[in-house]
Amino acid sequence: MSQLFNTSYSWLFKYGYRIIPKRSLVKDAIQELFLVIWNKRDTINEARSVRSYLITSLRRIIFRRLEKQRNRSERNYDYRESFLEDEKNIEQSIISHECSNSQKEQLKIAIEALSKRQRQAIHLKYYRGLSNNEIAEVMSINKQSVYNHVSKAIIKMQNVVEQ
Repeated sequence: MSQLFNTSYSWLFKYGYRIIPKRSLVKDAIQELFLVIWNKRDTINEARSVRSYLITSLRRIIFRRLEKQRNRSERNYDYRESFLEDEKNIEQSIISHECSNSQKEQLKIAIEALSKRQRQAIHLKYYRGLSNNEIAEVMSINKQSVYNHVSKAIIKMQNVVEQ
């Protein structure tokens, strides 16, 4: 076995290096080839051409290793992308939550700055979803007064938020 290794290593290396010019990969593939031969020495049939058997086996091992590397690289890339995407989603969620809380606080302050009638008109319009006619009925005022209360309330709220 060692004699086969010593006499074939050089030309196997040259052959493997032509397939893929990576010294360490070719060396490892040759080592794996002879390890497989050693482990299966009792079950391997006698080959018609030892050289042909070694070349074919080495080529299979090299291509298998390249395929594993490619698959590993793809998995690593996919993992890295999904991790970055998850990280972006978490970060975006935190930012969105903080913005939402900040906006809610600003809205609360702005609503507190309104008069009682303006606050009631805004509440009925935006929180209860009533139309201007319905608001006019509930507040016992005319439709134009509803427009006035809502528009003045919005302007006042904008001013409070901008400060």
